[in-house]
This record gives sequence, C-alpha cells and structure tokens, in this order.
Amino acid sequence: MRAVTANLDAPVFCPIPVSRWHDGSKESGSRQGAKVSDAEKNGSTLQFGLKEAIPILAPWLIFAGGLIFAQANWIPPLPKAWQGFLTAPRLTTATTGLLSFAGSLWQLWRNRRKHAQGKVQPGKVAIWVAELEGDGKQGAHRTNIVQTLKRELGASVQILRAGIELRAEEAGDAADEASAANRKAQGYLSKHKGDLMIWGQVLPGPPVVIELRFTSPVHDGAGEKRFNYDQKLRLEEGFGKELGSALAAIAAQQALPALDDSQYVADVLVPVAKKLAILANNLPPSMGPNERGMLLYFYALAECTIGEQRGDSEALNRAIRAYRSSLIECTQENAPLDWARIQNSLGSALLVLGSRESGTARLEQAVQAYSAALQEFTRERIPRDWAMAQNNLGNALSKLGSRESGTARLEEAVEACRAALDEYTRERAPLKWALTQNNLGNALQELGSRENNTSHLEEAVAAYRAALEEHTRERVPFDWAMAQNNLGLALSTLGSNESSTARLEEAVAAYRATLEEFTRERAPLNWATTQNNLGNALQELGSRENNTAHLEQAVAAYRGALEEGTRERVPLDWAGTQNNLGGALESLGKLAEAAEAYRQALEEFTPQAHPPHNATVTNNLARVLARLGGEPEENR
Repeated sequence: MRAVTANLDAPVFCPIPVSRWHDGSKESGSRQGAKVSDAEKNGSTLQFGLKEAIPILAPWLIFAGGLIFAQANWIPPLPKAWQGFLTAPRLTTATTGLLSFAGSLWQLWRNRRKHAQGKVQPGKVAIWVAELEGDGKQGAHRTNIVQTLKRELGASVQILRAGIELRAEEAGDAADEASAANRKAQGYLSKHKGDLMIWGQVLPGPPVVIELRFTSPVHDGAGEKRFNYDQKLRLEEGFGKELGSALAAIAAQQALPALDDSQYVADVLVPVAKKLAILANNLPPSMGPNERGMLLYFYALAECTIGEQRGDSEALNRAIRAYRSSLIECTQENAPLDWARIQNSLGSALLVLGSRESGTARLEQAVQAYSAALQEFTRERIPRDWAMAQNNLGNALSKLGSRESGTARLEEAVEACRAALDEYTRERAPLKWALTQNNLGNALQELGSRENNTSHLEEAVAAYRAALEEHTRERVPFDWAMAQNNLGLALSTLGSNESSTARLEEAVAAYRATLEEFTRERAPLNWATTQNNLGNALQELGSRENNTAHLEQAVAAYRGALEEGTRERVPLDWAGTQNNLGGALESLGKLAEAAEAYRQALEEFTPQAHPPHNATVTNNLARVLARLGGEPEENR
C-alpha cells in the first residue's frame, strides 16, 4: 500500500495588467470594478481618522485650557458671580475630568482605528488586512479589499482590519526587509489569533497598482500551494469581480493553517471555484495574455486543492486542463519563471491524480512537468525553487518506481530528494526540510522493500523521525500525521523481517496516532490509506502470535478502508486493500470470503497493466482454492 506523501507547490504571481509578468510595463487603460458605497464603508467598519477626531476634541481642549489659565492667574480673574462657585478645588476637579474625557476620546479613536471590527471569533478563520502604505488617510483601497473578501468568502471567514502597516522596502536589502516585515506580521497574528495577514503597498500611477503580500502564522513556504511572503500579487485600482474572485481564492488557501480541514476547503473554495470556472471558460477579450494566464492559473489552483482534499478526481482533471491552458497564455519565451511555476503546479496535479489511477501515464507526465520546470529553476538562479522542483520530481519518480519492476526510478528519486536537501537545510527552511525528509523516506522505504535491504529501511525510519522533529502536531498537524503514517509503514516492513514484534507494535501505535488527525470526515482518502496500513500491521502481529483478536481488527480496518477507498476513486489502492483483506480472512480460516477478495483484486491487477501484483494475487487465490478443495463445506 502506498505511503501518504506531500508535494511542495509554489503558485505564480503576476502584475495586472502588464505586458510582461515581471518587467512592470503597463498596458493602456484600466479595468474598473464595482465601487464601495459610503454605506458599505461605514457599516461594518468605523471610518474614524484624525481629521474626524479634531472637531470633537478641540472644543473640550480649549475649554480645559481656559480653566487652567484662569486657575493659574494667566488671564484676568473670573467674574465675581463665578468666583464663589468655581473655587480652586472645583477648577482642579473639572480640569482633570475634562482632560481625562479628552484622553478617553483619543484612546477610542486609536482603538477603533486599529481594531475596527473587534476580536477574532472562536471557530472562525480570521484574515487580517493591514494598512497599506500609500493608501491615504481613509484607506479606500484596503476597504475595497476587505469588502471583496467578505463578499467572496461569506460568513465562514472573518475579515478584520489590522492596526499595523508593514513595509518591505524602506531601505537596504529588499529581501531582508521583506523577511523582517513577515516576522512582524507573524507576531501580530500570534498575538491576535489570526490565520492570515494580507499586507503591502499602493504604488502611484497611472495606473495605480495595489501590491499585496501574504503571511501565515507559522510559514516558511513549506505548505502546499502557499505563496511565499516575498512574492507579490498586483491588482490594478478598481479591480473587477474576476480578479476579486482570484484574490479570494488565494486568501482562502493561504488561511488554511496546515490544510488540515478538508470541509473548510469545500465550504470556502467550491463557490469561489465556480465563479472562476465561468470566467475561465469565457475569458474577457479585453484581457491581455498574462491576465488570462493568471485567471486560469488561480482557477486551476482552487480546483486542485478541492480535488486533493475531497478526493474529487474530476476537480483534478479540471485543474490539469486549466494549467495547460495557462501555459498557452504564459509561454516559456515571454515569462520563463512563471511558465516554470505553472509547470511545477501542473506536475503536482498530475501526481495526485496519477497516484489514484491505474497505469503510469499521469505519473510520466508529472515527471515531464517537473523536469520542464527545472529548465528555468536552476540552482544558481533561484535555489529555493530549484529545491522545490527537485523534491517534487523525487516524489513523482518514487511513485512511478513503485509501479515498475526495476529500481532505476527509485534510485533517481533518492538522488533528487537528497539534492533538494542540499538547499533545504533545517536552519534555512525547517518545514521544507522536514517535508523533503518525508519524501526521501518514501523513496528509501520502497527501495528497501524491493531489494529486501534493511539498511535502506533503517534510513527511511531515520528520515521520518527527522521530519517529525519539525513536523510537530501542534505546528502542522496534517504533515505530522502524514509522517506518522509513513513511519509506521517503514517500521511495519522492518518488523515483518524480524523475530521480535516490537517494531510491529510501534507501527500500530504510529498508525493509531495518525488516525487522530486523519479522521474520516476531515481527510477520507488519507484515513482509508492509514486504515489499510493499520490492518497490515495487525495482520502480521496476529499471524505471528496466532492472535485471532488482532486478525479480526485487521479485517475491520480493511473493510473500513474500502468504504472510502472505492474502486471508482482509487482503483489501485482498492485492489491492494482487497488483496490484504483476503490475507486476513485466509488467516482466520474464512477461505470462501478470502477467495472472493482475491478475485476482486484481480479485476484491477490485470496481467497486462500490473504483472507483478497480478502474479502475487494469482498465487494467493490458487493457494486458497487448493485449500478449499479439501475443506469441509461449513468452512467454505
């Protein structure tokens, strides 16, 4: 049964509208979107600036100043009629009270300016939008962004205004300043319990361009489909609804702490993807090729995330078509780096779909896409993206090698992952380092199992344990669960070749820990994979110890896996689980049921498509049928 893996996938950013994605040259004209009304501006958010505060504070300050002057005898004495009433103690009390009231108004203005929408509501995803440098006192562009996100994402996501302005290019090295600004944003999110900070600046025109960056609370760019803080999204002033949908798609995916809640992805991204689908199928003729490419890319990104989290293969097919259409608009000659990023994302969609389908065509295409990305992602030019593509190439080669009889692809996979680790050091990029360690472990584990090489399996265990040092449950629960599952698989393989049952018991513990995060509701296909792997470890333990209870638990785990891992969704995994179920039933003496499970597996494991698996299952079925020939009728 395959191990659960993860890919590093970097999205593409492009200025809008420009004639090239990176050179910044502008096209004539601008796209106008819906304007934000005064009622919208003042409804959910208080627009209260210094200009509005002065008329309120000034009369009170003047009056208080007059009393102070009178009390200090700096102006002529008060009229005799007032002298009996305005005694020195009363003047002191009144002055103190008025100044205190003025101070309260000032603090109210400051608090409303910083936190106009209150605190984060428990149970909701919170996206903070910082003040934009160059946005003016009223913050009209930030208001437009806030209202756009509210309209597109609905009530399941809370959009708040952050009382902070972050600058990435004040002076000195821009990369260092972007990193410093990103750390400040992370600190703000940690303090105020947010899931995403959107920040940036307004660049003067014509046309005026809004340049946005995205920061997650714990983020070194390791998560799938995450934008790095040093990448920018550029929107022209008055951006239209289509670009508003694209912005919402980015924000929704960025706000997922570790892609650990598939229901949230469905709730938020599905309606956004539907809007983008209409645009992707009817691109406005006024758009330039780079704008068209960007919209197609963002649409593909949303569909790919839905397809992965929901187990929706048709969504993945839509993503693949959109990525390929985006490559027609964004060519290698005109925008080589963006073309490479789209190739990388295309490879990830092909890899996920190919892992679910029979055959190797999709996996071969994934290898080709990653190899194409590496034509532009050279280590000398952009080492981080080079390492990302190397890691993903290793993952695809590992999957492909697991379906071939030779070990050449697996050895290439190990080499690619180790190359990525030369750049993804633990100090420089701890989460990326951990994810690549996980994928290295997958390749070593498959290689060790194929060659019956204990040293490779021990190396795989070491790689998974290393990944878990950074992939903690508190920090990235989804990735933690993935590494736990894969560690269990390596331990189970080692334990099956040892006389002791200690490794097998460790494997069972690792799988059960995985299922605490990979719940059926949250990640159904990963839950099914882990249930199958748990069944394998329990079956080995039960056969070794002649323990019927373990074997019955194994059967229950396999049957659970088959409820989600259906033939329609994941045919190869379904067939593998059917074979495993047959083995557990055979050990329990339920030979007729075992034979039926083996027959089911052979419907997918045909001699033409999967000769090694076909041979294994055919032998299993022959053995059971031979036993059935001499068994009493009641045991059949």
